[in-house]
Amino acid sequence: MRNLLGRSSLLVAALLLAITLLSSGVLSAEPAGASSVSRRSSAVVRSSSSRAQRPSAARHVRSRFARASRSAIRVIAGDVWAQLRACESGGRYNVNSGNGFYGAYQFHPRTWRGLGYPGLPHQAPPEMQDEAARKLQARSGWGQWPVCSRRIGAH
Repeated sequence: MRNLLGRSSLLVAALLLAITLLSSGVLSAEPAGASSVSRRSSAVVRSSSSRAQRPSAARHVRSRFARASRSAIRVIAGDVWAQLRACESGGRYNVNSGNGFYGAYQFHPRTWRGLGYPGLPHQAPPEMQDEAARKLQARSGWGQWPVCSRRIGAH
């Protein structure tokens, strides 16, 4: 069962990586780039098929592939702001969490007003909340969202 789950997760990761490469234009950009990508992907396939002969090489290819697929999943999942919104508020712009923080990015009202915006964040349109989050990040960094920025890998 564990072996089957491992193989299916590799298949999903390969599919996500292929979609990412296709959407980024890497595979269709230049013939030289495309051939180097295809050589690398065929090496991964050969290594995984000869796992019985060379277990250490297969493990190395598998771990390298897993790292690449995790970064591909981040790209496919959306931009960093969508991930931050999802982590902070479940992606909902109208959230009043009841703990003194509001909106998609969980602004404190004092921070919101300090950025020059009126009212409360959860009552503002999504575009204004996005603009405020970008403005706050440019001014103060990702530390404004310590848990979620670490969780999504924003530095």
